Formats: sequence, C-alpha cells, structure tokens
Amino acid sequence: MDENGETMFTTLRYPTKQQSLIWLRRRQKDRPSEIAKDLKVSQPFVTMEQKRAEARIKKLMEHAASVNRVKIERLSAQYGIAEGYCHTNQSQTYITYSPKIGVLNWYVHVGDCGTCDIEDQCKEALHTLAEEWEIHAPPDMPPTELGEYLFNIIRKRLKWNKKSE
Repeated sequence: MDENGETMFTTLRYPTKQQSLIWLRRRQKDRPSEIAKDLKVSQPFVTMEQKRAEARIKKLMEHAASVNRVKIERLSAQYGIAEGYCHTNQSQTYITYSPKIGVLNWYVHVGDCGTCDIEDQCKEALHTLAEEWEIHAPPDMPPTELGEYLFNIIRKRLKWNKKSE
C-alpha cells in the first residue's frame, strides 16, 4: 500500500499450473493429504502452494477491480470470486479467477444476447465457471440469464446474503 492506503500492484503473477491445480482441488474440497499423494509432494508443500495461489489470486482480482473501477464489497481468494459495484457501468459486478480462463469481470446487466457479437465468448466463460464450480448450467439459457443464475448459486454457497452483510 502507498501512503494514501491505496493498494499498489508492483508485481502481478498468475498462480503456476501446479498452484492452480492445488487451489482448484482444495476449492472442490479435496483433502491436502489426497492432493499431496496424487502429486507426490508433501502435505506442507500443498498448504504452502495453496497460500501462494490465494495471495496471487487476491492481487489479480484487486487489480481487475482497480482498473475497472469496481468497488469490492466481498472477496474470497479461497474461492476465486469477488463481488462489487461498478459505478461507471452502474452494475453489480463479479470478478472471478479460473485456472482455465484467468480473471474475468462479469457485469450484471440486461442484454439482448442474440444480437451480441460476443455471445459465444460469454457462454463459453460462464459454462467453464459452472463446470469448475460443479453447477449444472442449462445449455440454452442466454448469457445474461445464465450469469445471474450461476452467481446466485455461488452467492448462496458462500452464504453471501445481501441483507445480512
């Protein structure tokens, strides 16, 4: 942080492939001992790499929020998700980390997906997130609806209730 309390991003690094694998398996509730056995490493190594991955993910999501003018309300590096508000777009915003797609900003909005030239990109990103979160994603749902559906389920899993927080 600088003298004004602002977060500085002097080094931004994505988690390594191994850190991402460990992080994703821990998010999916695999035990450190199982991961260590599968990767042929020690359990303390798994724990250390999990912490490193979470620190990197937190910095990446904070940076994405900063450059996109999103005020973060909640952030979980353990799960790779942040929720906030973008005053520029006047939109609730989710910032996610995925080993497959990296950092993604999702602005909650009403759209006409059928006329949008990036509809396929949105669908692919949301279906990837749904797969990683082990959430069934209806294949024919438009991205704006799928995003709302997906993030509502994630919010419930994390117990991020709007009224209580």
